Amino acid sequence: MIMKRRNGAVFLAAAMLVLFGNGCGSSDTAGSTKIYYTAIESGDYYEGWASRLEEQASAQGASFAVGYAENSVETQDAQIKEAAAGGYDVLLCGLVSPDTVTEIKAAAGDTPMVFINNAPADSALEKDKYVYVASDEFMAGQYQAEYILERFGQKDEINVAILKGPKDASGAVGRTKGLKQTLKASGKKINYVFEDNAGWNTEKAQELMAMFLKTGQPVDCVASNNDDMALGARAAFEQAGVSTDSVLFLGVDASVGGCQAIAEGRMDFTVFQPTDSQISFAVEAAKRLAGGQSIAGLEGASEDGKYILVPFEKVDSSNVAQYK
Repeated sequence: MIMKRRNGAVFLAAAMLVLFGNGCGSSDTAGSTKIYYTAIESGDYYEGWASRLEEQASAQGASFAVGYAENSVETQDAQIKEAAAGGYDVLLCGLVSPDTVTEIKAAAGDTPMVFINNAPADSALEKDKYVYVASDEFMAGQYQAEYILERFGQKDEINVAILKGPKDASGAVGRTKGLKQTLKASGKKINYVFEDNAGWNTEKAQELMAMFLKTGQPVDCVASNNDDMALGARAAFEQAGVSTDSVLFLGVDASVGGCQAIAEGRMDFTVFQPTDSQISFAVEAAKRLAGGQSIAGLEGASEDGKYILVPFEKVDSSNVAQYK
């Protein structure tokens, strides 16, 4: 199996090593539910998810192992096949691409799966077998729009710049959709003066925003799909010497950096994503599916048995101290 590492080199690695050897963590308890997590890639963000998932699994009496697909659909497919063949009872999957969900499900065979980090299409989910645990991404964008409309209540026309995550990421799609639909429903004239994908990345966001600022177009707010991009946008303004006095900067995640920026007046708004709750529910759902049980009765579980949705929370200067 070909695995792409962070340093850009390509190594030949056996799928069994992906599961049980290098690059994987595990916590095994004889006779317990065996959970395998295939993460989109390595790095602080997804390795942080893996660490916290393992903690929850251990607390709930389950064993846990993880592999990093390094944004390779082939690697993820191989990981799923090996996990299913290796006797894992249930899979946690952060899809490298939602477009591959049919192949991923085929690779899993009869093994149930809880999707996290990136949403498959609704049609790919199945009651109490293929479940998605997250927050409603549309709501994050809706909350951003509501804040913009509240702050610019007297304006009939608003100039909006948008920095989005990866093109096909469910978070980027849902958050942008929620923002735009809510702004449109206001009846105000909304001018989208700039819109591009910065891939959740601070440096890319700063680069893109610097290019936009050279046009000299007026902008009232920069709505970013996450805090890192919002901070990158703010840095571009500062580097270019452009006044930020009347510009709103909005993000999502309520990250440490984002909350600190709000406390310091460098960012205006973010949306808290309750990751700990998502992780707890993902492990609980995994255990239930592994045991042939329903997710019904879990907080946030949908009536159709395909989703567990944990509400987002609004964060601004009035309450940011609670999230720091």
